[in-house]
Amino acid sequence: MDRARDLLKAEPWLPTPLLQSSVAGPRLGIDLWLKREDVTPVGSFKLRGGLVAMALRAGDDLSAGVYGASAGNYGLAIAEAGRLAGVNVTIVVPEGANPSKVERTRATGASVIEHGADFDTAKAHARVLAEDVGAAFWEDGVIEEMALGASSIGFELIDSGIDWDWVLVPVGNGSLIKGIASAFRARSPATKIIGLVSTGAPVMAAAIAGEHFDPELGTKTEADGLDVRVPIMEISREIGELVDGIWLVPEEMLIPAVRSLMDLEQVMAEPSAAITLAACVEHRQELAGATVALIITGAHLRSSLLETVANSKGLQI
Repeated sequence: MDRARDLLKAEPWLPTPLLQSSVAGPRLGIDLWLKREDVTPVGSFKLRGGLVAMALRAGDDLSAGVYGASAGNYGLAIAEAGRLAGVNVTIVVPEGANPSKVERTRATGASVIEHGADFDTAKAHARVLAEDVGAAFWEDGVIEEMALGASSIGFELIDSGIDWDWVLVPVGNGSLIKGIASAFRARSPATKIIGLVSTGAPVMAAAIAGEHFDPELGTKTEADGLDVRVPIMEISREIGELVDGIWLVPEEMLIPAVRSLMDLEQVMAEPSAAITLAACVEHRQELAGATVALIITGAHLRSSLLETVANSKGLQI
């Protein structure tokens, strides 16, 4: 974890802003802080891990390039890190992926292939393509560097000098919460780390809890960063040993949460990030009076959702 911090310390955009909520927090009776990972150069926290991966794997044979699969943010981060390192990157995304994330990924010079109805289908295809050409396949959640990069978020929160009671973390493939939880377990073990999963894509909650789940069960969520159908069991088990709980947040609260962040905090966040505010509203009694950090993971709100957000009434805060 310390090595990741050393690799990232020269980045001029770090640490990302940590801003106290001016409206939502006081209304909820929570000392609420927003960790603004949406303002990185690629609009999400994933760049931390992407840069760490390119640095620590610089000695690998990457002549055939790096392949990965993504719903958007991971692919963009690896593509940008590859651009900076001079490594060719190919990202496979599901058909219908967030257009802004796809275009930003292509703008780095990376190749983008659209394949399959969901992220897990795209990932299986990316693995085959990488094997066919002898390229490296970097799977988010599996390559340790993504969690190492995410751990730097935890250390920035700890180094802020604020005594955190709770940290609420969206859960996709799991590298974010694994990294943040590892940092807090090392330096601030009393802080409660809670993972957030949408009811529209609930399998990560079951996998982390060690419960049965059906990997063939479809998902239906606007939070593309949390849209996991096939969990990575190894990292799920690791997360289960690190966190204090997983909260299932109603899918129907996500778009209102996006609207509330815009109206109350002037933050345009994607649904995968807005789940943090939805969780605060859902658990407001449990969190009352506590000092709570929300990881605002990304800013890529797909334009097709703007009308839906505009017509939403927001959360009851």
